Amino acid sequence: MTEPTPEGRRRYPHTQGYFPDPAQIEAAPDRELPCTCVHGCPSRCAGECGCKACEQAFAEFCDVAGFYGPGEFDEAAALAAYREVHAHGRVPSRTDA
Repeated sequence: MTEPTPEGRRRYPHTQGYFPDPAQIEAAPDRELPCTCVHGCPSRCAGECGCKACEQAFAEFCDVAGFYGPGEFDEAAALAAYREVHAHGRVPSRTDA
């Protein structure tokens, strides 16, 4: 099994470098989803580097923001909105893109 990288542990300190397991009441690590990001990854990595934790975070964002649903998935718009959250501190939705 892959272990989190030092950068992954920095990004997910509350779960020792793993994506939080949503089935747990407390922020418990999901050992199937380690963050394997490196220092050069974007601050809001969407898993492009192969990181399963960040891929899951992006997928959850897309679900909550309404990017999944009827019609074709616009990955470029979803990725731009995902990265905008970090820059501006608000959660844009599919209608904002």
